[in-house]
Amino acid sequence: MAEFDYPNGDLLVSAAWLAQHLHDSHVTIIDARSAQDYAAGHIPGAVLLPNGAFRSTRGVPDACTPEEFAATAGRLGVHSTDTVVCYDGTGGARTWWVFARFGHRDVRFLNGGFRQWTAGGHLTSTEAAQPHPAVYQLGEVQDHLACSLAQAEAHVRENDVLFWDVRSAGEYSGADPRSNSPARAGHIPRAVNLEWTELVDPSTGLFKPVDEMRRLLDAKGITPDKEIVSYCQGGGRAAHGVLTLKLLGYGRARNFDGSYGAYAASTAPVER
Repeated sequence: MAEFDYPNGDLLVSAAWLAQHLHDSHVTIIDARSAQDYAAGHIPGAVLLPNGAFRSTRGVPDACTPEEFAATAGRLGVHSTDTVVCYDGTGGARTWWVFARFGHRDVRFLNGGFRQWTAGGHLTSTEAAQPHPAVYQLGEVQDHLACSLAQAEAHVRENDVLFWDVRSAGEYSGADPRSNSPARAGHIPRAVNLEWTELVDPSTGLFKPVDEMRRLLDAKGITPDKEIVSYCQGGGRAAHGVLTLKLLGYGRARNFDGSYGAYAASTAPVER
């Protein structure tokens, strides 16, 4: 039985659940924060996700290949039969999405992340975990969870999906260009803007209740009957959007992993 009252609440675990299962041999915890944050204190036994892991090595703004994923997962000590728990924030969400995309059967997200872990009074460690390399057996790749740049450009032309821009209002309007050329700042045509942080309780870091999240999404036209493609600047915040939609039972939710960074570097149309 799921801990949380969401249609797909089993995508999440609580800090209390993780504390109870901390030493289970089939549970692997992945810390997707910075190396500095990890060194300052992490969940005992959690392995640090190396910087740049699960990113393409082909010069393409997208996730790695299935073979690269399997190799990295194996180096992290993950077996295909493990329960993988990811944290923190958008980095943890993207890690969750990558495992889900490449067919891992049981991957969860720590609701509230490291903040909830420490708030619960659970012990932390500064000792780096040393994973035992494993041979990871790749599952069935779930490409329906992903959107490439070419697919995004086609969707813009055909107007057959709803783009959800999970970035800040300033990024959406173009006032905050981030690393994009100022001339290309703005958003994908017809995209709706709802920042990903609106779905999270700022006082706890936990996902908001079902009814509140649905109300916020419905107000933007982000409804379960549509195919939704979420995007941000580089795929992390967008992955949190996909996790949110899957948590609520949306059947068609995809992450444009290259996101606006890739889109702005192309010649596709933009809006302000």
